Amino acid sequence: HNRNTSKPLNRFLTSVCVLLLAAGSVNAQSAQVKNAAKSTFKLTAYDSNGNATSSTCGVFVTADGEAIGSWSALSSAASAVVTDFNGKTYPVQKLIGANEIYDVCRFKVGTQKAQAATLAKALMPKDSKLWLVGSEQKKPTAAQYEIERQETFMDKYGYYVLAFRDSQGIPGSAMVNANGELVGLFQSAPSAVDARYAAQLKFDALTINNPLYTSSGIRLQLPADKKDAQLMVMFAADKGDSAKYAGYISDYISQFPHDVDGYSMDALRRVNYGDYAGADSQMQTALKQATNKAEAHSEYSRVMYQKLVYSNDSLYNDWTLDRAYNEAEKAYKLDAQPAYQHRMAQILYTKGEYQKAYDMFDALTKTPICNSEIFFEAAQCKTQLGAPNEQVLVLLDSCVARCPQPLTTVSAPYILTRGQLRDAMKDYRGALTDYNTYDTLMFGRASADFYYTRYTCEVNLRQYQQALNDIAHAAVVAQPDMRPPYLAELASLQLRVNKLEDAVKTADLCLNLDPKSTDALVIKGVALNALKRKAEAIECLKKAAELGDKRGDEYIKKYSSK
Repeated sequence: HNRNTSKPLNRFLTSVCVLLLAAGSVNAQSAQVKNAAKSTFKLTAYDSNGNATSSTCGVFVTADGEAIGSWSALSSAASAVVTDFNGKTYPVQKLIGANEIYDVCRFKVGTQKAQAATLAKALMPKDSKLWLVGSEQKKPTAAQYEIERQETFMDKYGYYVLAFRDSQGIPGSAMVNANGELVGLFQSAPSAVDARYAAQLKFDALTINNPLYTSSGIRLQLPADKKDAQLMVMFAADKGDSAKYAGYISDYISQFPHDVDGYSMDALRRVNYGDYAGADSQMQTALKQATNKAEAHSEYSRVMYQKLVYSNDSLYNDWTLDRAYNEAEKAYKLDAQPAYQHRMAQILYTKGEYQKAYDMFDALTKTPICNSEIFFEAAQCKTQLGAPNEQVLVLLDSCVARCPQPLTTVSAPYILTRGQLRDAMKDYRGALTDYNTYDTLMFGRASADFYYTRYTCEVNLRQYQQALNDIAHAAVVAQPDMRPPYLAELASLQLRVNKLEDAVKTADLCLNLDPKSTDALVIKGVALNALKRKAEAIECLKKAAELGDKRGDEYIKKYSSK
């Protein structure tokens, strides 16, 4: 693609959008061809430092500023502007659609008063004449080309190969027929791509995940459908570009000014970097602008609650759990939705009002929104109230029974919690069943603490081989500072099941990481003595005793008396 990077040519392009070709003076063309030039513009792209990276052309296709041009000009641009026929400059605001194969794109320019080109309705046949139009110092320019070959794609669009001329056009320039109708966009082959194809391009919500299009610093236009627009904003949040994400939220609010979601998304964004006053102001605006006032109060409560639960900031005192509860209560009074009552129950739990919270969760189990989470939260309340384990287990059983099938990682915490309760109740087989299900749901990538927990359960069931595997795995996946204790535990079980040589080797691994591990020294000493290597055993036990472990002296006395 021609980026026209030489300095003389750049100077030339500051006043000329399309070079006036030798053949075909504009004076010989129809008034329609001359008029078509008024819909063209120069497109200048810039990098993040404000340096111009390319200068091409484009054409307005709607009066409110939709335009088409070369995708290569905008594909990696940080920003871009257009300079219209009258010399006025406007920013490129949004990308609407693009195709890198044909090097065309559709975008929105920041003007509501553009002179739009009229699109040709039919394909142009071979040997037809086209005029490449543009402007030079507000004067129309045109040059005549002839179609050497026409290729059809997608059954209705044309790709035109033009007869060669000893002249040059600029990518993105308008090519029109004798009636001044826009047929295509010029490419440097020389060729032209059907303008109708470029004018219908549009992104969907998932396009934001395609690096081909998101490499541009210019935001994509949100879909017209609200759910699709929400999805695109949600994906934008994961891209790590905070400025772009803020822009997408702003676009959403402009596009759906009476929907509370835009305001709550922006409030949560502000909360994430500590602008609580700004977040509060945005939610106050939501209360005024949102059509659904109940939802606005509920979202206000949610924003406050998330800050109060997940932020350690203590300087902003305007938001309290009581205020969050009051907003949720206002929502419920306006529209008695169980979801609003659910928020109220969660806030009561966080406030420590466990009995009131339990009563509300219990009531919610009899509503259409009853799900695993509500039973789980009710079980947490019972635990905090000191209820018998049997009562808590009934709630957790109901929680697990309502998990969607097949089970996913979303249900994993519920399974684990029930397993831990069964473990505490000495129902080791039931606990192990839950632990195994949890490990499967986590794809074998659970924490070291989990594998230690399952290890102790397996030891209680005398399933020693499984226990050895789990404590060894815990040592592998643990943080470095926790590996010595897990290795010592492994060595201890190896000693217990009479794997004496393994116990010595594991104890040595532990001592390599932590030479002062008295557990490893004692285990190694006991294992060596059992292997009839008494002198080495006594040496290990002496080191343990010197480090202050009384077991060292006790074992030395025991072995010395024999």
